[in-house]
Amino acid sequence: MSGTNSPEAVKKLLENMQSDLRALSLECKKKFPPVKEAAESGIIKVKTIAARNTEILAGNFLLK
Repeated sequence: MSGTNSPEAVKKLLENMQSDLRALSLECKKKFPPVKEAAESGIIKVKTIAARNTEILAGNFLLK
């Protein structure tokens, strides 16, 4: 298994995506409400995907 497909790398990617979306949401709070809402929606989607795919985070997936 390569390092870029490891559970740690996937978990780090998800954490970074959530962090970036939170920062975007806060930055756009007053001037760009639609961007803020889209960023918050993205956070929810990332959390949902991670929750539904716990086998990926646990490393129980096969690489093709």
